[in-house]
Amino acid sequence: MAVECTLTEQVEGCLVGAIAGALLGFARCVEPARFDGIDAAGMLNATLTPALDWQPEPYRQNLRDAVPLVDAGVQAYLTQGSRATPEAFAAIFRDHEGIATPAFQWDGLHTIQEILKEGMPPRLSGFGAFPSGLVCAAMPAVGAYHFAHPEYAYLDGVELASVAQPPLGADWAGLCAAAIAAAFVPGATGETVTDAVLKVALRNCREVFYDLEWGLRRYAGLPEPAFLEEWRRRGGAPDLDHRTLWIVYNPIAAVLPALRRYADSPAKLMALLVVPPPFMYTPTVSAAIGGAIAGAMHGVAGLPPEWREWAAPAVASWRNLTDVVLARARQEAAVVQVTERLVQEDAGGHSLLEEKVRGCILAGAIGNAMGSPVEGRTYQEVDRDYPQGVTTVLDPARLEGEDDNQMAMLLVETYLERQGLPVMARHFGKTWKDRLNRNHFYPFCMGHSYDLITQGWDPRIVGQWSVVTGSTVMCLEPAGIYHLADPEFAAVDATAIAYMYQRGLDVQAAAMLAATVAEALRPDATVDSVCQAALAAAPTEEFRTFDRRRFANCREYLEACLEVADGYDDVMAARVGLYEKCLLYHYIDPLELWGLALAMFRVARGDVRQAAIGGTNIGRDADTIAGRAAMLSGALRGERNVPPEWVALFSEEARARIHRNAARLASLVAEAKLPALKTRAALAAASEQ
Repeated sequence: MAVECTLTEQVEGCLVGAIAGALLGFARCVEPARFDGIDAAGMLNATLTPALDWQPEPYRQNLRDAVPLVDAGVQAYLTQGSRATPEAFAAIFRDHEGIATPAFQWDGLHTIQEILKEGMPPRLSGFGAFPSGLVCAAMPAVGAYHFAHPEYAYLDGVELASVAQPPLGADWAGLCAAAIAAAFVPGATGETVTDAVLKVALRNCREVFYDLEWGLRRYAGLPEPAFLEEWRRRGGAPDLDHRTLWIVYNPIAAVLPALRRYADSPAKLMALLVVPPPFMYTPTVSAAIGGAIAGAMHGVAGLPPEWREWAAPAVASWRNLTDVVLARARQEAAVVQVTERLVQEDAGGHSLLEEKVRGCILAGAIGNAMGSPVEGRTYQEVDRDYPQGVTTVLDPARLEGEDDNQMAMLLVETYLERQGLPVMARHFGKTWKDRLNRNHFYPFCMGHSYDLITQGWDPRIVGQWSVVTGSTVMCLEPAGIYHLADPEFAAVDATAIAYMYQRGLDVQAAAMLAATVAEALRPDATVDSVCQAALAAAPTEEFRTFDRRRFANCREYLEACLEVADGYDDVMAARVGLYEKCLLYHYIDPLELWGLALAMFRVARGDVRQAAIGGTNIGRDADTIAGRAAMLSGALRGERNVPPEWVALFSEEARARIHRNAARLASLVAEAKLPALKTRAALAAASEQ
């Protein structure tokens, strides 16, 4: 059972254990004769030491220890100073000299380094690689950052590992991260960590779940002598066939059976992971993962002193990881306070969060339906055809039939089905596969992505070949709702989801939108704070588009849009200035529609009616512009700011569904997500006292 220690001690223990395991597992592979005389009876008390005097044969090195991979994971977080992304991990991985060690068995990693240097996007670089568990050694930092939240550790582990791995290998890595995160839970045992991993696997990667379960059943019920005999003979090695002959096959499968029995003793656990025959070099990573789990459970003081001595040089340069972890925990503590205010129920049993979510959904649907009839026109053409302007929904049937609304509702349903757990592209992809009417959507982005998903492609990447159309900007507000008051996480998750059917500026605009929704849901949010959240999430890297633009980057463009907006207090008049200074190559451009929507939101001062009217009558991609401007206003001001005569245009069934979904979203945030945040915040607070 885990001992009482601070989060700081657990993070340090996790890193020390990972280094010790990496060194000892490597020693098993390069100095096998040292271990040949250890029998089953003596295995638990074996004296383990690193291969301190080992030197590779010049121009013939086969292997190296996994310490550089542990380092790459840590450096991704230190470089970001916050949550690591595939792009951050790839930047470290690509140029890491330790990973570039000329060891033949690491050539799969070297291939990834080379194709990253050639310019392949990091969310694609691992897709065609062969499965390998080597990159699992980068997971201790992921598990530590997402301490006590194994589901998020798994999801981010998959995202980072996918830089170098196909879906199967990325799942192995994600489950290693989940196990480490579960070890931070107060009172964690080998049994609770194993159960947490199995639950994550069952939800997300069922084939790997069956693989893990079979390995555990092989040893279940054996008395200790029989277990030790069988374990000494084969360890956690899988049955040998063409599906398992991969370098470092599924490391977590080699850890869990031993962890179930010997989690209380880090030294005995390590002996079980190191001494048996090293199937496909698995101990080089499985021992690192087992050590990280043991360190998280027992804290640095609960580990053998020699481990701390071996790990000291590396861990000394990683101490700031604890600061990154604690900073995130403080952010979450603030999110907890805001969420608790939002979910407080009034005398009628309703909360401010429900009010804001209903406003967000209703206003978004109304704005989208208002703008749809004039989509693709200039504002001059709109004025010609509608001299008094479009000031209401012309065709109420569009309130429920527009693709923007349908996509947003599909994502809402995905969050509801996850019952408070985070959503990534694979979850949304399953919803698409089960429910999307492919013929209703634009074939060059959503339609094509749907085809690839149904053909078996990983939903994480299928948007990489889409035509950018704004199709993610029109529906990513549920990511902001889930991450209320947490714009950073809203943007990161929205990015991952958006890559399911978009790329480039479309993904960036979707991330900015999700961040603004997260901010707008705060009880004390203002128009200015929402716009600042958009600017904070706006990339400052130079555009990489087919055309030359007069703006250098997304942030500069948004600043220009908001500067124009500040010169107006009338949404109809603002159209002139926005056309003069803010139009891009075509109305389908996702950055343009997002910039114009944000500008109309600002000119309207967050008023739903004015935002919808301005977004509609500006023309261009009017349905999405009006929908986004009104949606932000509804999230900020709530349902009470949505004109009742517009709400009355919905069918009774549609209104009931929106109210029901809003209540369910508020409930899952309060009853499922909030407790996990509270647990993490409490652990961190105890560490800082």
